[in-house]
Amino acid sequence: MMNTSDEKKQGSRVGWKIKTPEEHVARIVAWFTEVVTVKYRTGQEEHGGDLWNKPRALANLEEELIDLPVYYKTAKDQLRQMAREGKSAKDAYEHLYGEPL
Repeated sequence: MMNTSDEKKQGSRVGWKIKTPEEHVARIVAWFTEVVTVKYRTGQEEHGGDLWNKPRALANLEEELIDLPVYYKTAKDQLRQMAREGKSAKDAYEHLYGEPL
């Protein structure tokens, strides 16, 4: 998923301007490069840098993997409930991402 500023630059209907699979994958790769870079640098600042020298890499990965299905199921349930309540896609986006559209 693109971040909000990228979506605004490319129009409010993400995907509508994509014409080929190559364009689509290029947007995915550009998005991923941006978000992983920001996440990595933030983590380096928060945890003292030198990730490549830190112990517990697999233990940390295991913790993240355990969290993944919990967050997925929670978001899926929240989205289902919002649909039942007749909430808009905008409401759902803002609730699930915690930021305005």
